[in-house]
Amino acid sequence: MIPFPQQVLLLLGKDLRIEARGRQTIQLVVVLGILIMVVLGLGLGAGRPVDGFGASAILWVAYLFGGVLCFERTMAWERHDDAMAGLLAAPISRSAIYISKLLANVALMFTLAVIVTPVAVALFRFDLSAAFGSFAMIMSLGMIGFAAIGTLFAAAVSSSRLQGGLLAMLVFPLCLPIVIMSTQVMRHAFASQPDPASAGWGSGITMLALADIIYLASSWIVFELVLEP
Repeated sequence: MIPFPQQVLLLLGKDLRIEARGRQTIQLVVVLGILIMVVLGLGLGAGRPVDGFGASAILWVAYLFGGVLCFERTMAWERHDDAMAGLLAAPISRSAIYISKLLANVALMFTLAVIVTPVAVALFRFDLSAAFGSFAMIMSLGMIGFAAIGTLFAAAVSSSRLQGGLLAMLVFPLCLPIVIMSTQVMRHAFASQPDPASAGWGSGITMLALADIIYLASSWIVFELVLEP
């Protein structure tokens, strides 16, 4: 049997090659993210400086909707021509399928962030220079936890006719703790005079990391139960 790491790499390479050839998913996600930024800019008034806390809240809107689209599309690749049935019949661990899909989703979301964040900076005049490293770390941890739970439920609802709407309704409430924690930690990271009563930067990062571990472990375990050919 193929070693587990090699299974993950083979499946991940397949997914990335599919996306590289068509570029349909990333194009849709990026266009959606930019449109969301433009709509929010028109509604909230673009051009006014926004702090790191406001930046994370605005960017999470684009990341959430773009992420749901990523989860749905990457799982749809396996539903085309009954590819999922072939994967399940092959000598491949279902855990390897989950990890490969998770890594593909994280890669797509990071690509979305790299493209959409500068657009948001230009529209809202985000000043991320004060704690750019903290911003990148906090948002990365948040997106990993979001992708962990999103990959699980994308597999659960991929055979349903209500994929897009149902997936969003299931994932958004479950990822709300991560969004709240990341925005609160971002508030502390960018605060010129941090509130002593609030959680510090280090403890906030630790809480985010623990939330990621819980989401990853639980999703990994449950994935084998919800996956259907």
